Amino acid sequence: MIRKINVLQEECSGIVIDFKGLEAIYWTIKLGSITAAAEKLNTTQPAMSARVIQVEAEFGTKLFDRSNRTVIPTSVGRDVAAYAERMLQMRSEMLYSVADKFRISGNFRLGLGETIAHTWLPELVDKISDHYPKLTLEIDVDTAAYLRERLLHQKLDLAFFIGSTDSQSVIKRSLCDFSIRFFVSPGLAESSGKNVFDYFSTYPVMTYARMTQPYASVSALLSDPLFISPTLHASSSIAVVIKMAIAGMGIAAIPRDLVLDKLADGSLVELDTPFSLPALSFNAFWRSGPDDHLPRKIFELASSVVETSVASQHF
Repeated sequence: MIRKINVLQEECSGIVIDFKGLEAIYWTIKLGSITAAAEKLNTTQPAMSARVIQVEAEFGTKLFDRSNRTVIPTSVGRDVAAYAERMLQMRSEMLYSVADKFRISGNFRLGLGETIAHTWLPELVDKISDHYPKLTLEIDVDTAAYLRERLLHQKLDLAFFIGSTDSQSVIKRSLCDFSIRFFVSPGLAESSGKNVFDYFSTYPVMTYARMTQPYASVSALLSDPLFISPTLHASSSIAVVIKMAIAGMGIAAIPRDLVLDKLADGSLVELDTPFSLPALSFNAFWRSGPDDHLPRKIFELASSVVETSVASQHF
C-alpha cells in the first residue's frame, strides 16, 4: 500500500496548475462560456482557451465536451471547478488578510443611485482610498434597473440600489434608508393658501425619474381624491429638481438628506404635511464567488460611513 501511494505521488508531482488556470476553469463553467470568462478576467478569448487547454493537458483528461460547438463541463470538469472555487476563495482571504494594503490594486467597479452620490459617496471614496490606496474606482451612477442589469452581466463588482434581484448567485445586504419629504422655496411657502393641499393643487410636484420607486410612491399619493388636479414632473437629475424648487417652480419630493445645506441657509423650507411617503431603502448587492472578498470589505466600509453619517445628523 505504501508503495502504491508513493507511485501515485510521483505520477502527480509533475502536474503544475497555477491560479490563472483554475480561474479559467471556474469562470468558464460559472458563466457558461469562454467568452464571458475572458471578459470577466479582462483577457482575450484565445488566451482563455489556451489556459483551459493547458489545464486539460496537465490533468491528462478533458474538462469540457466540445462536440456540439458548445462548452459543456464533463463530470471531471465540474469536480475541478468545485476544488478551484475553494482554492481561489482561500487565496482571496489570504491576500486581503495578510497582504500590505499597498499591494492590493486593480479596478473596482461600483454602481450606485444618485441619492447616495449626492450624500455620503465622498466619505466612502475617502475610506476606500485610505484602506486600498492602489485601488482604482470606476463609479457608475444610474437607476436601479440599469445597475441591476449591469451587476447581473458582470459589469459591476458592487452595487447600491433600491429593490432586489432574482438571482440566487447575488448576495444582498441592507445598507441605508432615506426619508422623503416635501420642500419649497420660502417665497412659494408664503404665497400659498391656508391648507397644505393648496400647495399641491397650485404648484407641480417634482421628483425622481419615471420607473423609479419614489416616482411611483408620489404618483400613488397624488391619486388620492384629496388632491385636486395635481401635476407631477419627473426628472433624471435630482440636482435639477433642487434648483427648480429653490427657484419657486414647484414642490420637491426628495430625501431630506439631499437638502440639509439648503434648509440651513434658508433657500428651502420643509412642508409640514399630514401624509408621508415610504422611505427609500437601499441595499448592497454583489455576486457570490471566490473573488467576493473585496466587495464584502467595501460594503463594510460603506456601512461604517452610513453609521457615521446617521450619528452626525443626530448629534
